[in-house]
Amino acid sequence: MIRSRLAAPLLAAVSCFALTTTAASRDALADDETGVLSARHKTYESPQNFAIEIRVGGYHPRVDTAPELKNLGPYQAEFGDGLRFEVAVEFDWQAYRIPHLGTIGPGVSLGYTSSSALAPLVTPVNGSTLSGETTSLDIYPTYAVAVLRVDVLSRELHIPLVPFLKAGFGLAFWRASNSGGTSYYNGVIGEGHTVGTQLAIGMALDLNFLDRRTSQGFDNATGVNHTFIFGELQDYDLNGLWGLQAHALYVGNENWTLGLGFEF
Repeated sequence: MIRSRLAAPLLAAVSCFALTTTAASRDALADDETGVLSARHKTYESPQNFAIEIRVGGYHPRVDTAPELKNLGPYQAEFGDGLRFEVAVEFDWQAYRIPHLGTIGPGVSLGYTSSSALAPLVTPVNGSTLSGETTSLDIYPTYAVAVLRVDVLSRELHIPLVPFLKAGFGLAFWRASNSGGTSYYNGVIGEGHTVGTQLAIGMALDLNFLDRRTSQGFDNATGVNHTFIFGELQDYDLNGLWGLQAHALYVGNENWTLGLGFEF
């Protein structure tokens, strides 16, 4: 009698335990590195189709290298050789994945840099060769390029390095101005654009290796697969596209840049 009374509760408890154990084993996976059980959804990686980069680097326009200036050096004379900086943002579409190599696709970028100094006086006043008026050259470099990211090292060999290469065409809008507005001299307004080419080569460090659990959680919450820092050597060869653009102002530059990027 006592056995029959205990049998039913005992059977129910055993059944409940079995169901709970089965559900737990189905919803959990062993972490390869630590052996600690982690939820299945934490190892999920969202689709990766795009990348955004924010970067900063030195910028010294090649204005004085234009053959038409005949080594007069107007940029150097006005603004000197001090270091100026460019800030830029880039958006890439990782359109196609090449198996066991990386991604390739188009990218576009917009940047900004500026040089400013006090305008020189034609005739010195009280021994001073500078006026109280500021003159500036603002440049907005843009480009459209093909971007190859070789992420096979990171994805397949677990080495968090991603070399990349960019190549395409550039277009820079520029404006020369003073305290009164856009410059104007002998019927020529001080603004325009210059076309050319764009090349860059660099290396990115995938930061996911620092804390893979946090990166997985960030991916689950925001859709960002990878966060990386990078350095690149880029060459804005903005010189009128090999002479096709007449009287182009040479506003290109070769410089190193550092930046932060996100793939999603």
